[in-house]
Amino acid sequence: MQNAHVAERLKGIQGSLMAVHKAGSTLSSASKGTEREQFVGSFLAEVLPAPFRFGTGDITDTIANKSGQVDVVVEYPFLPSLPTAKDSPRLYLAEGVAAAIEVKSNLTAQWAEVERTSEALKPLKRDFVKTGTISMGVAPRNQIPLFAVGYTGWRKMESVVEHLESGVVDGILVIDSALFASAKEFMDLRETGSWSLWGLISCLHQAASTLKSTGMNPIQYAVK
Repeated sequence: MQNAHVAERLKGIQGSLMAVHKAGSTLSSASKGTEREQFVGSFLAEVLPAPFRFGTGDITDTIANKSGQVDVVVEYPFLPSLPTAKDSPRLYLAEGVAAAIEVKSNLTAQWAEVERTSEALKPLKRDFVKTGTISMGVAPRNQIPLFAVGYTGWRKMESVVEHLESGVVDGILVIDSALFASAKEFMDLRETGSWSLWGLISCLHQAASTLKSTGMNPIQYAVK
């Protein structure tokens, strides 16, 4: 049975996120970076517990592939990541990244940007060493999971699923129309209403939990 208390709290969070989006809808694209900060600060960082950490920056792997800047990096912080200054974009090691998220004002209009990020991430491989029992019955993938979030976007689940099945991302959330769909590797969810936010949280939890059975030595990045 769905928990009405959780649903009501999620509904309030959804309303808060959309209020920020509507307040900034007439601002320049540079100013709209506050939407990403709001999504992280008022939702992800508040809902997901420690040791989750969120930031933005580039991701690299042991053979020096590099992604280019990703909107939101969900870090599983048992490996180092490198800033240039306090609160600056970081350079992340692929094995320390649980998932990447692209946050867009309008996912329909900006889908091409998500596709570019997906293509940039695909060459990167996480070089894990297995250290324990597989968590949640799901083995971690060598490829970094990618999720797309739009404050606005498609208004029908069929359209969301169509774009999900293109293989560009592992999950899609549209906040305004309250739709979420995920790939088979991430529970094959189809969530609507306030539970759409919970769908993304559940997938991020899975992505991070699978890393519990893994390890790696950062010296791998220095070996010639």
